[in-house]
Amino acid sequence: MLIEDYKEQIYNCGRCGYCIGAYLNHTCPSRFIAGFESSTGRGRMLIAQALLEGKLEYSENLVFMLYTCFLCGACSTKCELAAKIKIVEITKAMRSDSLNSGIQLEKLVPGAKAIIEHHNIYNEPSEKRTAFLTSDIKISEKASLLYFPGCVITFRYSNIARNALKILNMANIDVTVLGEEEWCCGNPLYFMGMTEAAKKIAQHNVEKIREKGAKTVLTSCAGCYRAINQDYKKILGQPLPFNVVHITQFLDKLVNEGSIILRKSSLKKITYHDPCEIGRYFKIYEEPRRIIQNVPNLDFVEMPKHGDNSWCCGGGGSVNIVHTYQALKVGELRIIEAKETGAKTLVTACPSCVQMLELASKRKRTGMKIIDISELVLDALRT
Repeated sequence: MLIEDYKEQIYNCGRCGYCIGAYLNHTCPSRFIAGFESSTGRGRMLIAQALLEGKLEYSENLVFMLYTCFLCGACSTKCELAAKIKIVEITKAMRSDSLNSGIQLEKLVPGAKAIIEHHNIYNEPSEKRTAFLTSDIKISEKASLLYFPGCVITFRYSNIARNALKILNMANIDVTVLGEEEWCCGNPLYFMGMTEAAKKIAQHNVEKIREKGAKTVLTSCAGCYRAINQDYKKILGQPLPFNVVHITQFLDKLVNEGSIILRKSSLKKITYHDPCEIGRYFKIYEEPRRIIQNVPNLDFVEMPKHGDNSWCCGGGGSVNIVHTYQALKVGELRIIEAKETGAKTLVTACPSCVQMLELASKRKRTGMKIIDISELVLDALRT
């Protein structure tokens, strides 16, 4: 079992309850939607111990419970203060072990099949991967900088890719894309424990990026950023031949260097949502806030839960597929918190967060506008 690799950490759990404390501070969405000890970090460590000792076997009910975890990292952040247990990684290992034992939830099959057969989560043809490249966007065949939009942006929120590329064009930065050769980053498969399938995807994408001559991969998707920057190294067992940068890091650098100058925004009062996969995983908190604070006349107000204590959008860990209604409720709590700040616009830096928070906003009829940070920047460049 893969959880054998984490045996020492699993038994180091002293059941102190720091991860449950995350719930008491309203940062653990898993406990919120399930309400049981087994849905907490501490509970999952007890499950892992029982599996190691043969006191428990994988079953559909057990796997169903493992998919109440958004893999948002709230519990691991709290555990850094205690036993430093990698709760998220252990949860992913249990998911992988359950798959190896022959158990796969039916709800996850269509998505996994789409990625393996069509290389994207929507069963879309590869030809559509270049549809966002309108005539007013300049793209090179090869360049040291490669923009990797990912599935959600390419097929559902292509405006995010166009905004990012237009900003790069305005800054006179040479950029290329993989186009039809781009495959899903593999993030969903890795979440499902399908490590071998994710490895084939990683190998393909790395090779195609290499062929483009790219030294830096830029993405606007928090999930793609984490997958390529972190999981690829682990899956492939070697360093990547390029750097991986999130759009917030790149735009922050452009603003700081004076390569782009942000002017008056058409927006008034905004708040910002921290995506879990660039926030708690990589501590990318200051970069988006510096960008926002560099926009003149913009009224920025923080939500009470931000930074390491940010609340998940509800779109992580494939929970939105297995427990759709509960995932939407998590998103609704976040949009209510955003609405209570008095902001009219919620800015974030991940297409999955945009998607979940838009759904939540419509369900709660908040009237809030949800945008990616690239839209904020492009607006400030044009105004």
